Amino acid sequence: MERHNPGRRRTADHLYASALSLARTGETFDRLRGLQGVEGEALLLVLEASRADGRSGVTEPEPITPGRLGRELRLPSASVTAVVDRLERGGHLRRVRDTGDRRKVLLLPTEEAERAHTTYWGGLDERIVEVMERFSPEELSIVDRFLRGATAVTEGYRAEREGHP
Repeated sequence: MERHNPGRRRTADHLYASALSLARTGETFDRLRGLQGVEGEALLLVLEASRADGRSGVTEPEPITPGRLGRELRLPSASVTAVVDRLERGGHLRRVRDTGDRRKVLLLPTEEAERAHTTYWGGLDERIVEVMERFSPEELSIVDRFLRGATAVTEGYRAEREGHP
């Protein structure tokens, strides 16, 4: 495989540009909602865990606990508590006792947080679908395979680099 093929380089550049654009779009959402630091990522994790839409691999909703949120964010428990407190005060999430184990606390998004997220990101979803409609099912299958591979490689690379500058 030719690594320095201009077509491949261009595709990689477009992938990076798309990832950066998506990250900046998320930062805009955070700013508009008054979220700072890791609060936006924390809220996104709470929202994703409460849904079963298949988008993030979730097929059954499983509300997130503060402990799991801390592991996902790679934060110590005191920092997680501070983030959850700020999100709760801001009306973004609520703490609920697990009905099966009253000792367990679950984090759930508020209806307002759900609505704000759906309203903001729904417009982008519609535009992405419009772009996808320009491609045949076969072409989309190839794009899907490429994106899955790129995501897996990126996740693997991130995992390898954890704790290594």
